[in-house]
Amino acid sequence: MNGFRPNLPGTTERSDAERQVDAVQRQGGIFARAVAVTRMPMIVTDATLPGNPVIFANGAFLAISGYTMDEVLGQEPHFLDGPDTDPATIQRFKAALAEQRDETLEILQYRKDGGTLWAALFVGGWADASGRVVHHFLSFLDITRRRAAEDDLRRLTQDLERRVAERTQELTAANARLSRLLAENGVLLREVDHRAKNSLAIASSLLITQAYQQADPAVRALFLETQERLGAMAQAHDLLSKSLDRSRIGLAPYLRDLCASLMTAAGTNAGIRIEAQADEDIHVPANHAIALGLVVNELVTNAVKHAFPSSRTGHIKVTARRSGASHVMLRVRDNGVGMSGDREGALGYGIVRSLVEQIDGEMDIDCDSGVAVTVTFPG
Repeated sequence: MNGFRPNLPGTTERSDAERQVDAVQRQGGIFARAVAVTRMPMIVTDATLPGNPVIFANGAFLAISGYTMDEVLGQEPHFLDGPDTDPATIQRFKAALAEQRDETLEILQYRKDGGTLWAALFVGGWADASGRVVHHFLSFLDITRRRAAEDDLRRLTQDLERRVAERTQELTAANARLSRLLAENGVLLREVDHRAKNSLAIASSLLITQAYQQADPAVRALFLETQERLGAMAQAHDLLSKSLDRSRIGLAPYLRDLCASLMTAAGTNAGIRIEAQADEDIHVPANHAIALGLVVNELVTNAVKHAFPSSRTGHIKVTARRSGASHVMLRVRDNGVGMSGDREGALGYGIVRSLVEQIDGEMDIDCDSGVAVTVTFPG
């Protein structure tokens, strides 16, 4: 299994080796005795003889290697090397002995029973009075557990790196699929937006055409009111199509654009001013935005028609504010003549109540100094 040689020296040669050990112990005094009893496995070689044979091994070395003293004496110093010992490390070991210099290395060694151990091996020389190295001391620190822990850590690291690489590859592929789907979705949404805008524009044009073909002013007004409702829906759709989040819409810009359009539509009533003010941080779901746009359209249109008779000038103000942590308060107020029976029973107020119910809101009407309609809803 290793470099151990079973052909041990004969009796005479063994006696010579023992005398060498005795000589080392006498020359080394208390130091030699300390080596003999230390728990650090150690061997001593004779550097003056061919092959640098082992002439002493302490009890700790015999225990860790499994060999007896008789089996160890006369062996070459690298006799614990085996088939899996790194050849480059063996060469460093042999070179240190041949060049008679100190060396520290980690090396795989083999016990007598074939088991392996990792050792931190230190090679050092002992010179005589003339400076010639006559002995080598070799100490073996068992680092098997440390190397096993390092191997386990290395395997865990490699496994983690493999898993990270696999996961990264999966995420890269998933991101590529997502990017492709988003691109396809973007094309689809643009096509839907285009068709929706065209449909709303065509419907609006048809209503206007039909309105001016009606001889009855009341019928014509109904067509135009319906066209204005489509306009409110079209503005909500336009803002959604430009938003990064197509599920929600900023209420402030929506109300400003809507009121600007209603101001234009009320052009014949030049003395009426329509104003919008809203908290910029209010965002509402898309379906709520369309309902709220229709509510504002109905209330403002109703105020334009009924609050300022006989070319009376006035002001219509649309506001949206936070009401507590979970609700929004939308208010349309005018400073007109107040609520009349005709105005309260108009079709627009019935539509408003229906729309407010759709968004789980509540509606309140205040007729002090004009009319103020307040809609409170979750948001």
